[in-house]
Amino acid sequence: MLIVPWGELATKLLTAVSAGNPPDFSIINRSEVVEWAVRGGVLPLDDYIAASDEVHPEDWFESAWTECVWEGKAYAQPFESGTYAAWYHIGLFEEAGLDPTALPTTWSEVDAMAEAITQGTPQDGYTRVGFIPWGSRQDLLGWLAGGEWYDEETQQITAVTPENIAAMEWVKQYADRYGGEALERFRQSLGGGDTEDDPFYRDQLGSVWKGSWSLSAKVEYAPDVPFDVRPLPYRDGTSNDSVNQGSACVLPKGSPHPDPAYQFLTWMSIHGVAMWVPFAADMVSRKDQTDIYPDALPDNEQFRGYWKLYNDALAYAHHEPAMPARRFWNDQLSAAVDAIVRGAKSPEQALQDAQEATQRELDKALGKA
Repeated sequence: MLIVPWGELATKLLTAVSAGNPPDFSIINRSEVVEWAVRGGVLPLDDYIAASDEVHPEDWFESAWTECVWEGKAYAQPFESGTYAAWYHIGLFEEAGLDPTALPTTWSEVDAMAEAITQGTPQDGYTRVGFIPWGSRQDLLGWLAGGEWYDEETQQITAVTPENIAAMEWVKQYADRYGGEALERFRQSLGGGDTEDDPFYRDQLGSVWKGSWSLSAKVEYAPDVPFDVRPLPYRDGTSNDSVNQGSACVLPKGSPHPDPAYQFLTWMSIHGVAMWVPFAADMVSRKDQTDIYPDALPDNEQFRGYWKLYNDALAYAHHEPAMPARRFWNDQLSAAVDAIVRGAKSPEQALQDAQEATQRELDKALGKA
């Protein structure tokens, strides 16, 4: 076994595959499976799956399994997963005179919370901010507004829709109300997330959106900071949503021993992950394993409730757009949000530009241009 830093894995694996010296088996970022499939860098698994008595796609959560499929073929089997939820700083709620038992479920309720907790002005700067909509995964905003970013059937970017525009209008609302540049200066001054300098732990943010893995960091760095966890708040009139991100087990192209490697791949995706989760504080991807609880978390009703909340999101969460231009799209969406925050573009124009640029890149990757 060769352990490679996550940020270096894709490059090292690509080099090995290109040189004709790949490993038998690897675990990769699940959102990169389609890109590897389009480039022919990983092997399709359908024949193995059809011959297996143990592998049944319906046993995995749909968002995890379908992220491993390209043009009807499975190129991976999910390993671990992770979803997002909203954290609320109970101490700041109480200090602002808010009811800590009545936490926000919709964006309008978040707006009221943010105004009550925020301290400072655009002119003088901020010492504390209730919430920053673009401070976490920005693709969540569209889904929580009822939108979709990509149509897998037509292979079209669908950024410019009423729902996605409404999500970006929410971003603009905060930029107008609190000053986009001022909020960005405040945000850039904050410490790193999931460290001892996390701004949530330092009483600088009233609410943040965090992944399930952040619970173990909270236990390690700030066990005494009072907090509560709820599903992500959504635009009024829509419903719960989240993202399911994780990793997947693959057979690289040229795998020297693909048959036994697939046996190991199957073991890892079913039994290995069940052994991994208790030590890593990650989540599972299979429906029959959500009762597995990490050893890194306190074994009490509070944290078991939070863990269940994150696991419940696996049933309704999105996965990232399964397309070979995913990373390019993420960069374009980030640039669109930045332009809106700084007042350089309207929400519709920013999304239009991001959509057109990504569609061109996607068409090239798919050989359509």
